[in-house]
Amino acid sequence: MESSRGKPGLNGSGGGAAFDYSSRRGYYTSGGAALPPLAAGSRAPPVDPCCVALRVFVLLGTLASAVVMAADRQSTTVQIAAGEQLAPPLRVPVTAKWTYSSAFVYFVVANAMVFAFSAAALAAVRRRSAVVPVMVGDLVAMALLFSAVGAAAQFGLLGERGNAHVRWAKVCDVYGPFCERAMAAVVVSLIAAFADLVLLMLTILTIHKASSYY
Repeated sequence: MESSRGKPGLNGSGGGAAFDYSSRRGYYTSGGAALPPLAAGSRAPPVDPCCVALRVFVLLGTLASAVVMAADRQSTTVQIAAGEQLAPPLRVPVTAKWTYSSAFVYFVVANAMVFAFSAAALAAVRRRSAVVPVMVGDLVAMALLFSAVGAAAQFGLLGERGNAHVRWAKVCDVYGPFCERAMAAVVVSLIAAFADLVLLMLTILTIHKASSYY
């Protein structure tokens, strides 16, 4: 009678193949039995509809923000009092454009870059090798959006309220529609930045679940 009996699949006895300990996750999730190898056609990562929806929202949000800000322009006239008391005020034509502000230029460029990245990420959604590069790109895109939103919002508040300490007058009372369109673009871009943040968190959570042994 045998004093020790080898377990099938562990030392080659019982006609089983040697157990592959390189897959610890497969050992724990299958009750000690090795999982069959993946088929050649199952290498594509699963597509999460929520992540795809968030990616599409970021794509459309950044596109709308860049287009609205890039098309923002207003021409009007302002009255300037003449030197003489009885002289009629002078009417001077003035124009406001997004290119006059470096903060707005940075805003448009950042949103355009995130739009291009989001389109490329959607095209590579089925490629397993693109998961990590897309995640790093999402981190960079999120940083770009938040920094661009902060710069544009600060300049917009300066135009809305002015700065009495340095005697900068507010201008949004003259360029009302221009400021309203600019702030709408900033709000949409801010929502897209938060959507990108949620997308990045979901991606990290998915990778963590896929790589966890327990």
